[in-house]
Amino acid sequence: MNSLSFKTLTNEYLKADPAELMSQHGKSFYFASLIFSKKRLFKIATLYRLCRFIDDCADELEDVESQKAIDSILFDLEHPEHQSEFNNLVMEVEAWGVKRSFLKELVIGAQFDARGGMIENEDDLMLYCYRVAGVVGLMMCPLIGVQDKRGYPHAIDLGIGMQLTNICRDILEDARMQRIYLPQKDVKRLGLSLAILQKEVTPVELKQLVEKFLKVADNYYLSGYRGLAYIPLRPRIVILLAGEIYRHIGLKIRSKNFEVLKGRVYLNFWEKILVSFKTMARLATSTFWKPKQHSEDLHKLIKTLPGANA
Repeated sequence: MNSLSFKTLTNEYLKADPAELMSQHGKSFYFASLIFSKKRLFKIATLYRLCRFIDDCADELEDVESQKAIDSILFDLEHPEHQSEFNNLVMEVEAWGVKRSFLKELVIGAQFDARGGMIENEDDLMLYCYRVAGVVGLMMCPLIGVQDKRGYPHAIDLGIGMQLTNICRDILEDARMQRIYLPQKDVKRLGLSLAILQKEVTPVELKQLVEKFLKVADNYYLSGYRGLAYIPLRPRIVILLAGEIYRHIGLKIRSKNFEVLKGRVYLNFWEKILVSFKTMARLATSTFWKPKQHSEDLHKLIKTLPGANA
């Protein structure tokens, strides 16, 4: 049993150095973010610390404690005048342009996890991806210098693509935590279960499902890259590199014939270096320098939510 308390977790995050925390837990993005200026890296890492804190409240605490923590966080977000350690964290990033409404969407996503929510269909999956990752793209925008709101939908899409990759990569880990983020409609149709997902042999049906959602992720990566030109040059390179590192995790899963139940797929240091060199070739593409129109079809399921229509 996990005896970690909300108070202890809060104290740990208040004392944590943001950049060090990101280097330990967000290795892929931290690797790319080293191109940032020191000042910008601090802001990005501080946002990461806040998002990681919310995520750990949902994942690292016992069920009752987790729900109490998420409820407390939601209360603080809805009452900015309330004096609390969490609101102090929020005000720090809020001063840099991060919107409270986007943080609230992230917390609603964490609440879904804390209460053992189920992804019933693809609509639920896309909504979940928006809340736990798409809004992170939105919150990143003011920190990396995006001034044109036409770039916001593309930021959402890059976050969604990364989250879909995470879901495909972490099927085994999630199953061991009694969680399934694949649509129940597909899981039931294919006869999959938590017990099957905790085995080392990946059923053909699961491989096909992973292949399907990695293809969906590719569409969102492509849309994310179509908005790169809205980002100032230096952070633009960072965001492209971070996206490519995540996208290559999906490519590595493909190269391993979608064997997602044999252990977590990740890129080692030298693979990240190789991806970095490959990414430099993308700097010569027209998309890197000139934005392309966003496809509204990608947001038809989330268009009523904060930021999705920016």
